[in-house]
Amino acid sequence: MNRRPPCALVAAIVVAVAACEVSGDPGAEGPGLVVETSYGAVEGAAVDDGRGPAGDVLAFRGIPYAVPPVGDLRWRPPQPPASWEGVRPALESGAPCWQRISPDTSIWSRGELDRSEDCLYLDLWTASVGDADPRPVMVWFHGGSHEVGHGSSLIFDGAALARKGVVLVSINYRLGSFGFLAHAGLSAESEHGSSGNYGLLDKIAALRWVRDNAAAFGGDPARVTIFGQSAGSMSVCSLVASPLATGLFHRAIGQSAGCFTPLEGLEQAERRGVLLADELGVAADAAAAEIAAAMRAASAEDVLGAAGSSGWSDGSKTVVDGWYLPDQPSAIYARGEHNRVPMMVGFMGDESRALFAPGPPLERPALERQLEEQYGKAAAGLLAAYAAEAEKAPGAVPSLIFSDTIFGWGSRTWVRHVAAAGGDAYLYYIPHAPPVFRLYLPDRPDLGGEGGPRRMGAYHSGDLAYVFGNTDLVGIDWEDWDHEIADLLSSYWTNFAKTGDPNGEGLPEWPRYRSETDLALVVRDTVGVESGVLREKLDALDGALGGGG
Repeated sequence: MNRRPPCALVAAIVVAVAACEVSGDPGAEGPGLVVETSYGAVEGAAVDDGRGPAGDVLAFRGIPYAVPPVGDLRWRPPQPPASWEGVRPALESGAPCWQRISPDTSIWSRGELDRSEDCLYLDLWTASVGDADPRPVMVWFHGGSHEVGHGSSLIFDGAALARKGVVLVSINYRLGSFGFLAHAGLSAESEHGSSGNYGLLDKIAALRWVRDNAAAFGGDPARVTIFGQSAGSMSVCSLVASPLATGLFHRAIGQSAGCFTPLEGLEQAERRGVLLADELGVAADAAAAEIAAAMRAASAEDVLGAAGSSGWSDGSKTVVDGWYLPDQPSAIYARGEHNRVPMMVGFMGDESRALFAPGPPLERPALERQLEEQYGKAAAGLLAAYAAEAEKAPGAVPSLIFSDTIFGWGSRTWVRHVAAAGGDAYLYYIPHAPPVFRLYLPDRPDLGGEGGPRRMGAYHSGDLAYVFGNTDLVGIDWEDWDHEIADLLSSYWTNFAKTGDPNGEGLPEWPRYRSETDLALVVRDTVGVESGVLREKLDALDGALGGGG
C-alpha cells in the first residue's frame, strides 16, 4: 500500500486516533493527523521529504513529556505535563535545553541556538499506512558530553527508520549544570536524599510517556528500544543499571561509550556543586532551603557561566546518588542486577581522532613514568600493547589509552557483562571512515581542511547518519558504499528493535557475543564477522582496569 488510506482506515490502524483531518488531495501539502494522548490531542503533519510516497510517514514535533523545569522546578525531578484542552499543534520541535555554544570550526557545531529551560519535549515519527499490528518503538538519546546537543537535529530525522517499521522518538533532556548539579542544599529537600542526575530522570519521564502513549501512534509499548550515542550511550548504560527504569524498555543499543569507569559518589558531587554555588555568590553557611532558593533565583545565563568559570564542568556528570544509581554501574552489572534486556553495543575505529587532543610531546621515559604512576604494574602490559603508537608518538599514547578505555574497553566490558549474566548481546566495530562534515548544520556542512573528505578516519559520531539512514539527507561527499552501509546498519537497528535480534534477510549474519569467541560485526570496505577486535589493547586495559564479566 503506497498511498495514504482514508480516515476511517487510519483510525482502524492507529490506535486511539481522535480524528483524521486531510485537506484536499491526500498527497498535497498540509495533511495532518490528530492523535489523543493521555494529556490532550496533538496534530502532526505528513512528511514530504521526497524519499517515500507523500504521507507515508507522519511527524509529531514538540510534544511535552514533562512540566517545564523552571522556577522552583529547576533542579527537581521532572513532573508529568499539564493536560490541555482542544488540539495542540505538534508541528515544530521544542527549544534546545540550555547549553554553551560550540565553536563553528567543530564537527559538532550546532550554530546559534534558541536555548530555553522550557525544553522537555519530544519529536515522534510513525508510518501512516501499514497493517494493524503495533510497531516497535525506538527512543533516541542524543550525545554531547551531557553538556550540549538536542534531539531535533536533522541528522536524527526519524522518517527513514519509521519507513522500516518502527515508531521513532527523539527527546531533549536537561544538560550540564541544569541537568546534573548535585548540592547538599538540593539533596536536603529531596525525599530520596539525592541530587544530580536530573537529565537522566528526564529520560525516565520520557519513557513513561512512551509507555502510556505509544499505542496512540501505532507503537507497541511492550517493545521499546532505547538507543543513544556518546553521552546518550552512557545514559543507556546507566538506565540498564538503574532500578528506576525497570520495565520501561525491552532492548538497548549503546553507540560509542559505556559506564564502567568509576563515577562520582553523591558527597563528592555535592562538594563540586559548592564551587558553582560560590560562583553564583550563594552563601555557603546559609540554610539548605535558602541555598536552593538562591541558586534557583539566578538567571540561566549566570548558571551556565558559573558552571564554566567555577570548574564545576571539569567533573563527571552521572552521580551514584543512592536513588537513580544505588551503586557503581560496574558493580551492578557484575552482580547481574541490571535490567535483563538484549543489548547491541559498539564503537568506531578512530574515536579519538577529532575528539581528544594528542597531548604534549613526551619522550619514551616520561611516558613510561606517567603510565606507571597511573596504572602501576599494569603499565608494562599497556606499553607492550601500544608499542607501535609509543614508537611513533609517545605523547599521543595517554589520550589513545583514554579513548580506548571509554569506547573500546567500555563496549567490550558491557557485552561481556550481559553475556556472563546469560543475556543476548551483540558487539560491532566500525573502522570505515565516513566523510567529515558539520553533523548538525546541514546548510553549512563543509568544514574544509587538508587531507581529503575522510581525513579523520572513523571518527566519533561518524556513525550517526548511517544508523538513521540519513546519508541522503545530511552531509557531503558520500559514495555508493556509504549509502549501502546506511541501509545495512539502519536495518540491523530496526530488526533488533522488532525482535531483539539484528539479523534478517539479506544481511550478513551477526552472531551473539560470547567471551570465548569474542566475535564482532565489523564494517570496513566489506561487512563481516571478526574475532578479537583490538584484543591486545583491550586485554591490557582489562589488566589495568579490571575485566568485564
